[in-house]
Formats: sequence, structure tokens, C-alpha cells
Amino acid sequence: MAATTSSSVSSRPRRAAGPGAVALIMFGVGWGANQFASLLGLYSGRLHLGDGAAQAMFGIYALGLVPGLVLGGPASDRLGRRRIALPFASVSALVTLVLMAGASAPALLYVGRFLAGIVTGAVLATGTAWAKELSPGSGTRLTALAVSAGFGAGPLVASLVAQWAPNPLVTAYVPHLLIMVAAVPLAFRVRETSVRRPKPAEGRGPRLGGVGRARFWQVVAPVAIWTFTAPVTAFAVLPTQVPVRHLPVVYSGVMTALTLAAGMAAQPVARRLEGRHPRLVARTGLAGIISGLVAAALTVGLEQPALNAVAALLLGGGYGFVLNHSLTEVARMARPGELAGLTAAAYALVYVGMFTPLVLTRLDGLVPLDALLATLAVLASACLAYVWRRNATARPEAAERLTECSAGR
Repeated sequence: MAATTSSSVSSRPRRAAGPGAVALIMFGVGWGANQFASLLGLYSGRLHLGDGAAQAMFGIYALGLVPGLVLGGPASDRLGRRRIALPFASVSALVTLVLMAGASAPALLYVGRFLAGIVTGAVLATGTAWAKELSPGSGTRLTALAVSAGFGAGPLVASLVAQWAPNPLVTAYVPHLLIMVAAVPLAFRVRETSVRRPKPAEGRGPRLGGVGRARFWQVVAPVAIWTFTAPVTAFAVLPTQVPVRHLPVVYSGVMTALTLAAGMAAQPVARRLEGRHPRLVARTGLAGIISGLVAAALTVGLEQPALNAVAALLLGGGYGFVLNHSLTEVARMARPGELAGLTAAAYALVYVGMFTPLVLTRLDGLVPLDALLATLAVLASACLAYVWRRNATARPEAAERLTECSAGR
């Protein structure tokens, strides 16, 4: 009898994991993508990198991210979420091993950062769609919070390890390996949600359905381009430009965590505001980014590390609002078969901002950095004015779709 009971228990199928398991791999991939950020100064000092080399390594991530997003998202619409998300999440740990080897061979840092972009792009686009399909009511915000948490925790923990552990440019990456070892097996228990679609006709590239519509460029694009411009200014530019005497690596990690913690805290507020006054989400986010860029300019001009924290809170909060706006609008406008592809296109715009540290470093020799930051604030103000005017004259979405159908789109 006992044997029968034991057999029946052991043969009972395990309960499938839910969107939380998908969010966990996205947390891990976000951790891996951003753990490099707080080590920029350490790399420059210990490896004697040339001017702007560390910022170039940071920015090359975005070059890998774009093909990861553009190819991974539509591929998961066609092949299924599991076939894309799980292999790429597994590769995330291998990419970290490449970065660890970069302590001895700096050229590998470029390779590792580029591969980190590809992996992150594929998992972000696919995982966001996967979680939304598993839990339509909360999947999108769950993954947005998970990615933000990973982006913030990764550099903070890496900085703490690097400040006090031996061989810091190697040991700082160990926590990410442990996370992925725990997260990936859980995700293998998540069910498939996407119906496999036929392979596109020969000669046609990945289909990013919805990108050609005016609504995407009028409502999403002017806001999405500021999403990562804001936080990377706070944690990848300012800590390298203001004098910090004690624990500079930890200081950099804390600024990164503070920025992204503010982004996480802002997202629930943005969601509540979305339910009551959806047009105010983008406006509030851009206003916070403008204020943060002004604070960033003052941080550099006055050489006050304490102001970096003010800029981090403002830029991080603005980041949370505009990220919520971009993903919510994409989920709202996507039609069947378009979700992952349209999400990929939005993330591609979001990550344009990753080039900000490299661009500012290159231009700093021609124009003072505080003036460059003030110029960014002016450009963000122009986008805010456009969004404000667009919202004031926008037609309801249903009417817009009806017009598109009538036009044969």
C-alpha cells in the first residue's frame, strides 16, 4: 500500500511555473546586462583603458541589443516563446564568463558586451510577450519591474563585491552566475503560449508589425528614446565626472541602484495614473527627465557628488514613467501576431539611450559637459511639447483603427 501511494505521488505531474519564472529569468538577464556599469571606473584605472574606451564597451551593448530585439521578438511570434527565451537566457551565463575573462584580455570585454546585448534583446522582447500572455492583467508590469530590479541590483552587488573582494574584475560577476543557475531551470517548466505561425516567405526579413503606423511614431517614439538616456546619464556619466574620495566603486554602484530603484518605485504610480489620466504618464515622465538633466548639469558644473543623488532620483523616476508609457502603449496597439515584434521595436528605441555616455564623452572635448547636459534638457523639453500637443489633438484609438482599416492598412 505504501509503495502504491509512493508511486502515485511520484508520478503526479509537477505544477507548471507561471509568469513569475519568466520574470525571474528577465531579472537575471537584466542583472547580467548592467553589472558592468558600476565597474567602468575600475576598468579604466586597472586596465589603463584609453579615453572613452570603457564608455565604448558600455555602449557597444546597444549594437548587439538591436539585432537581438529585431530578430528575437518576431522569431518568437513565429516559433514560440520557449524556443527563443530559454536558449538565450542560458547563454547569458556564458556571456558573463566572457566578461570575467576580459580582466586578462580586455578585447573580450567588447565581445562580451556585444553578446550581452544580443542575449538581452532576445529575452526582453520574448519574455515581455510571454509573461503578458501568461497573465494578461499583470504580466507586462511584472516583467518591467523584474528587468528594472535586475538592472539596479546587478551593478550594486557587483560594486560591493569589487570594492572588497580579491580579483574584483572576476569575482564581481560570480553572483550573476549563481542567479542564472537557479532561474533557468525554473523557466523550463513554463508552458508555451504562442501559436506557431508559418515561416515568412523566402527573402522577407523579420516582420515588425505595427511599426509602420503613425501612432507608433507619434505616441511611443518621442517618449521611448529618453527611457535609457535618463538613467545612464545618472549612473554611467555623472559618477565618472565628479570627485569622490572614499569608496568610489561603491559610490558608483549606489548611484546605479538609487537610479533604478527610483524607476521601480515610479512604475506603480505610473500604472495608477495610467488608469485615471493616461495622457499624463508620458508628460510626467518627460518632466522628471528634464528636471533630472538640469540637476545633472549642476552636478558637473558645481562638482557636488550629493547632487548626483538628486539627479539619480529624478532621472530614475522619469525613466520608470516613460518605460511604463512605452510598454503600455505597445501592448494596447498590438494586433494578433504583432506583440513581440512591436515590443522589440519599442525596446530598440528605448536602448538608443545606451549610447549617451559614449556620445557625451566624445563631445566633452569640444563642449563642456554641463552645457551638453543642458542641451539634452532642451531637446527633452521639445519632445514634451510635441507629446503635449499630440495628446491634445489625438483621435481616440478606436477611431484611428477604423480609419486604418478603411484605408486598407
